[in-house]
Amino acid sequence: MKSKKWLISLGMAVVLVVAFALPACEPTEESGWYTPEGDLISFTISTIGGRSADVGLMIATDLQDFGLDVENEVLDSTTFIQYLYEPNLGGMQVYTYGEDPSIDPWSDWIWTMLSDPEDWGYMWNPVWYYDEDYNELYFENLMASNLTAKEEILHEMTAILAEDLPLYYTIRSNFIAAYRTDHWDNWHNELGGPVSWINEHSIREVTAVGNATQLGIGGLTMMPHTNMDPELLMYTNIGCLYLMIVYENLAYFPKVDEDSLEVDPDAAYKFVPKLATNYSVTYEDDGQGGQNQIWTINLQEGVKWHDYGETGEILTADDVVYSMKYAVNKWDWTKPINWTAVEEDTEWEEILPEHVLAEADGDYTVKFTYIDGYHPSDEYVPNWWLWDPIVPQHIFEPDDRDPLEWDGNSIGTGPYKMAEFESDDYMLLERFDDYWGDLPEAQQVMHKLYTDEGSMWLALESGVIDTHEDTALPHTKISTYEADENIEVEIVPGLTVSYLGFNLHPTAGYEPLQDKVLRQAIAYAIDMEDVVDLIYGGYAETPDGFIYSESPMHNPDLPQYEFDPTTAPDMLLAAGYTYVE
Repeated sequence: MKSKKWLISLGMAVVLVVAFALPACEPTEESGWYTPEGDLISFTISTIGGRSADVGLMIATDLQDFGLDVENEVLDSTTFIQYLYEPNLGGMQVYTYGEDPSIDPWSDWIWTMLSDPEDWGYMWNPVWYYDEDYNELYFENLMASNLTAKEEILHEMTAILAEDLPLYYTIRSNFIAAYRTDHWDNWHNELGGPVSWINEHSIREVTAVGNATQLGIGGLTMMPHTNMDPELLMYTNIGCLYLMIVYENLAYFPKVDEDSLEVDPDAAYKFVPKLATNYSVTYEDDGQGGQNQIWTINLQEGVKWHDYGETGEILTADDVVYSMKYAVNKWDWTKPINWTAVEEDTEWEEILPEHVLAEADGDYTVKFTYIDGYHPSDEYVPNWWLWDPIVPQHIFEPDDRDPLEWDGNSIGTGPYKMAEFESDDYMLLERFDDYWGDLPEAQQVMHKLYTDEGSMWLALESGVIDTHEDTALPHTKISTYEADENIEVEIVPGLTVSYLGFNLHPTAGYEPLQDKVLRQAIAYAIDMEDVVDLIYGGYAETPDGFIYSESPMHNPDLPQYEFDPTTAPDMLLAAGYTYVE
């Protein structure tokens, strides 16, 4: 590990020489950096526990060495999330967090996180960033006519973010996956591990060793309930998998790993049939001088709902239409919605069922209509095909409650049905033997919640669980696990991109962070290589954005904010900041 103390000393010496050459500032009792207006720069970095807290502490230490008055605090997860999505509360000034974008083009949702916080980005933009050019590009990206156009737009968007630095990207750690091979074989490991929220394939495809019947998966988070609120369920890894193997989607996330992307960079854009077997895209006049884009999908036939033995109900086109209009989160720019009518009727406040342009054309065909000006690219299927579950109309429609509050008894079409659920303990799934597709070998899947990492690793070591999700194996355990003949360790690229977020909300009570020069100087003052070495044992990289480096959409020419203790003070001094020893 390299030493940085001499660099910091050199940098501060330069600062002091320059500072003493400047006119004397007002007398003060506190040392540190001051804004051009004479305010001491002082803030707190908030984190959740675990490695996030360790990273926050190291960042705070670097900034203290640089001369900033910085403190570090660890918040409980409930408080942290409340402050995160309500930045106007002023609960956090600077914070560390992470997002899981997934492989492009399915990561389009991540750009909403930095879009207009007073309109469509509300509750999705925790840093409260606004840039007019970025917003325009955001919509152009969603409606890009082809992948080449999309790539050019994303390069522009990421360049704006790299310059403005509303958040500073810190770590993309490898996912160190461990899984037992004495109970199950044929694991599929890809970005984020063997059972990440874009990887349901392991659960579906593992093969039994001996007389194994139950597949055990451990984690540190559990979905809060089974209500059909996909947005809330998707906050957890288990919630995402629940929506994919208890309920189901129109298409699979493709099986994508680092090797497959090297062979075929377009592997992530392939359509993999699930409830939708195939589709076609056509165009027709809209009667107003424009053209509507029509997506026609054909569904699997004879797909039985989990209650088929009691009701005889099978999946039809009506279930797909009902799910889109009433029972599933409708917000997504790439959904077939009459956006012109939304703007005219509700001032963007609400999407009503009549705004969703989906209709059944027979029992197994659905047509989605995209109005002129809102045509998504037809080079890959829309994001929501892989995310939104299809729910049974015959269960949801008769209920008087809001569908988001109705769990539908977890009746889906997936290979597993709900057996037992305790939100603070476990979720047990049982195989649905009347499943329409290839029947998985695991007769049961147990998702077990653990309160701490130590107890989860003990459960893996003793064979109580077979693998883990959401949390990577600590690098310090690699050699021990590799020595166990019943455990396989595999290191794959991580899904999570962590960042240092700056609260830019105008009423949050901390004005200095509004200056991007200060944010850039902070980035230059942080030694992320130390974090990679000390906390992650080298099993991580410093990212430059939310687009993974192995993605064909990645922009390799973005500015890098590598640790540089001489550039950081020079930037502040040139911008009128002063340093007091």
